Amino acid sequence: MVLELALIADAKRGIDYYIDNVVGALAELDSRNRYTLFAYFFKGHAEKAARLPRPNRDNFETRYVRFPERLVRALDHRRGWPVAKALLGGRGPDVYHVLAGGCLPHVAGAKTIVTFFDLSDETIPKSGKPEPGKKISSPYTYELARRADLLIATSENLKKELIRYYALPESKIRVLTSGVDLKRFRPVTDPEALRKVRERYRLPERYLLVVGPYIPLFRTNADFIVRAFALLKDGAAKGCSLVLIGSRGGPLESLLNLAEELGLRERIVTTGYVPIEDLPAIYTLALGCVHPTSVEGFGFGLEVMACGTPFIASTTAGNRESMGDAALSVPPQQVAPLSDAIKRLLEDEPLRRALREKGLSRAALFSYEEIARKLVAIYEELVN
Repeated sequence: MVLELALIADAKRGIDYYIDNVVGALAELDSRNRYTLFAYFFKGHAEKAARLPRPNRDNFETRYVRFPERLVRALDHRRGWPVAKALLGGRGPDVYHVLAGGCLPHVAGAKTIVTFFDLSDETIPKSGKPEPGKKISSPYTYELARRADLLIATSENLKKELIRYYALPESKIRVLTSGVDLKRFRPVTDPEALRKVRERYRLPERYLLVVGPYIPLFRTNADFIVRAFALLKDGAAKGCSLVLIGSRGGPLESLLNLAEELGLRERIVTTGYVPIEDLPAIYTLALGCVHPTSVEGFGFGLEVMACGTPFIASTTAGNRESMGDAALSVPPQQVAPLSDAIKRLLEDEPLRRALREKGLSRAALFSYEEIARKLVAIYEELVN
């Protein structure tokens, strides 16, 4: 099996941790099959290669090759030259799985799989209104979906979107959700650990949490969160702050400017980039986390809820599927309903307790061990 891995951002983010968790679970579970972890990049090769997993298992090897991505796209993807096979040392895998963010090369003789996390290029196209069945906004994404032997969608809703926008047969798509690292994400009970994190990031006593990235904005709709919070600043949100996690830069500065306009700047705390080791404590200390995204393949909020933190999500189908009734749900990009949900969360302590218990139970359903078991079954089915 070849698992193609790709690095989407300059620092570790959600998909990077998805890669780590899936590969780690496969390494723990599967000693029968042989795996090659494969990636190619040129600029910053040493730093990028260090971010990728290297399981200490006899049946796992890594090939993180220093080679320009653009050349692979130009020669392999566009002209069909087997460049990727050469970078793999001439290996002919039984299964080639683009696990995250890769670019499915031409690999003769292999069964090919691509994992899809969302279809935002089609559902929220830059060109304007989506036109399912009539107009494809991302021909490249469509080509990936068309050429693969099998697609893995991370939600039932995403499966429906792949069928609707790309006219793919249902039999070509399997649903395999993303998960949560339950060993890492759990309530932090050590008072000293909580104190250190609070001091390190200068966290206020009472706060609601917003987790970036903030570009594109529809990933968080953080501008709507700021506006909704401003409506409550002298009422339900009095004495409460908003803590924004995410790297500082233009998009975050725009949010801070908006907060200034709304008379809210002194109630906004920014942490910058937070390493994953500190996230469980930050989640645990928060009154709640607000994430009314416009697009979600499968819910980011599972890791928040695994720490016992109440969650406000949007009513997008991916969120409904992952959150169930364990979160408050509001329509995306609507200030009044979001403000009402924040008000309820801040004023109703029994509600927060109920959401905490429901969230812990819900998150426990989505382990990476179960994902790995299902993946191995898919691989073995394809080659038998």
